[in-house]
Amino acid sequence: MPSLWMIAGHAGHALAAALLASLAILTSRRFGRLHEGRLLVVALAVTALWSLRHALAGVLRVDLIADGVAETVRNGAWLAVLAYYLRRRPDGAGAHRGRQLVLVALAFLLSMQLCLDLVIGEGASVSAALLPVFEASWLLRDVFALGALVMLHGLSVRREETAGARREIWVGGAMALMWAYDFNHYILAWLLGGPVEAVAPMRGFVMALATVLLVVGLRTDGTRRIALSRTVMMRLVSLGIIALYVLVVVMAAMFSGEIAAPLGRLTQSAMLFALAVSVLALMPSASLRSWLRVAISKHLFAHRYDYRALWLRFAANVADNAEETVPLDERITRAIAEAVDAPAAALYLADAEGRLACARQWRWLERSTPPEQLAPELADEMARRGWIVDVAADWPRYGAMLPDWMRRSADAWAIAPLIHHEQLVGAILLAQPPGGRRLDWEDLDVLRVVCNEAATRISEARSRAALAEAQRFDEFNRRFAFILHDLKNLVSHMTLLASNAQRHADNPAFREDMVLTLRETASRMTELLQRLGRPGAPPRETASMVLGPLVRTLAPNWAAGLGLVEVTGDAMRPVRGDADSLSRAMAHLVRNAIEASPAGRIVQIMLSEEEEAACLRVVDRGEGMAPAFIRDELFRPFSSTKADGFGLGAHEARLLISAMGGSLDVESRPGEGTCFTIRLPFAAKQAADTPTTGSVPARKTG
Repeated sequence: MPSLWMIAGHAGHALAAALLASLAILTSRRFGRLHEGRLLVVALAVTALWSLRHALAGVLRVDLIADGVAETVRNGAWLAVLAYYLRRRPDGAGAHRGRQLVLVALAFLLSMQLCLDLVIGEGASVSAALLPVFEASWLLRDVFALGALVMLHGLSVRREETAGARREIWVGGAMALMWAYDFNHYILAWLLGGPVEAVAPMRGFVMALATVLLVVGLRTDGTRRIALSRTVMMRLVSLGIIALYVLVVVMAAMFSGEIAAPLGRLTQSAMLFALAVSVLALMPSASLRSWLRVAISKHLFAHRYDYRALWLRFAANVADNAEETVPLDERITRAIAEAVDAPAAALYLADAEGRLACARQWRWLERSTPPEQLAPELADEMARRGWIVDVAADWPRYGAMLPDWMRRSADAWAIAPLIHHEQLVGAILLAQPPGGRRLDWEDLDVLRVVCNEAATRISEARSRAALAEAQRFDEFNRRFAFILHDLKNLVSHMTLLASNAQRHADNPAFREDMVLTLRETASRMTELLQRLGRPGAPPRETASMVLGPLVRTLAPNWAAGLGLVEVTGDAMRPVRGDADSLSRAMAHLVRNAIEASPAGRIVQIMLSEEEEAACLRVVDRGEGMAPAFIRDELFRPFSSTKADGFGLGAHEARLLISAMGGSLDVESRPGEGTCFTIRLPFAAKQAADTPTTGSVPARKTG
């Protein structure tokens, strides 16, 4: 009864036969008219029959054809495909003649193999009489597989990037997998005097895996390219190293088993202990991993770096993570170091005088602490030339500029400048990567790109900080300008009060009004001082208020004895707003209207209600304003037609009204007068249940 291992091998052959037959049908439909397609269809069909023969022979005990003959025909079909691919190679005549000689030799080996297969026949077992014939057959198959693998190397040489070229690579990979396993299978059979039971059944699964490569190669349309990434290749190489380790352990165990006890057991234990110690010593080695990555990139890829993965990793490291509080300079230092596999780095930033001072260290060894500053001559040289300093190679040129610490330490590898708009922002000192390597053109290109991006990020961060500081100063200056404007109005009140005191000082009512005015002025000045020292004060909360009573109460304050004010109309529906903000805005508008009106003319304050808002109009009969002045100058701060004006009254009034959710419009005609219209939306019903008339006290005019 066959073992479970043999049954699994027969299942693998059955799977491979089904896949190969399906692929042969698809290939005949797609490439059947091409010579390449016909060769592939024949090779796929013959290989499918070979796998089917193994599956039927193992399960049903049916032998359709001799095993050796079927395998020889299979190899011949694939050799024809290989010869066709090699003939299309754009090489010289000498290379073609050399390949033709090797192909003829391989064909001769197949003919000799076919003769041996016919001599052995089907069902013959390995016996003492036939052992030399079997050994010759195994040796011929080994030589053929080795020669075919050598010829397959010609397909791996770089050529133009076309769909046909990529198809050749995938088909060649499938043939390489098939013949490489055959080589190991038959070399073991030749050395051990017979097929190895643990190796032979796996040929079906190997053929199924090769079929997957064929599917990928024959289904490619030239628009999509499938390639192994560096990460996958690193994993595959690691798996290969692990497999090699297991093989060494098995061979060591087999070798020590041939030695008589107790010396054999001692030898076995010593070899296994040495292997275990070697693995434990090499696995954590950063130098070994770095060397392995460099070797893979050098021999299996066109470039050392995977630039797409490198840039994505650099952008992710530099990006600001809201969940972390890592400073920008530390993120940049780490990102540049990891981009070129440097184990440590130190970032130097230029100050206002152009000196490069150490701003951040990342994983730098304590035994070789980098200097706090770089020489000014080195900073000037990097700013002027923009060159990256290779510490080892450029020491004769920059030795006098580099600190003595670099001469004593072997950790320093390179110094790269960070330049933004031809200005030196900083520089970064990088430690020697594990394994030690010299700077090459790829390192230089990567460092230039990432350092330019880092310089841009640092410059942007500095610009944002400077802008934030300028905005704070701007906010302070804006508040100071508004306060100065209010102080001017208060000074006008006090000047008017002093003028009237000379005439009405003996009037008790005037003295009472004067005390009230002084108290209110002092309170107002205290509030202005608080506003000046309270940056970023939150806006006042709005409340429900009724404009009619509030305006009639505050109108005398807005005139402040400068002119006559008449309130007409009414507005009794509550609106949302702040009484103090409305009072300040109206004071600006009424004062401007009085100053624009002829002496003795009345300024009208008209109340009304519209569909969705209450209206408050300030109307004067003064000189009026031109449309261009209203559009370009009226609400622009620090633009005033008055000699002693600040140009902030209308600007602040609009800001105050907008903060309450209202609007301020103006209509004016030269020679006819001006009308400012304030619209405040009505309050919601819930908020209108408890309306107020404001909290700004009234006072008499002096």
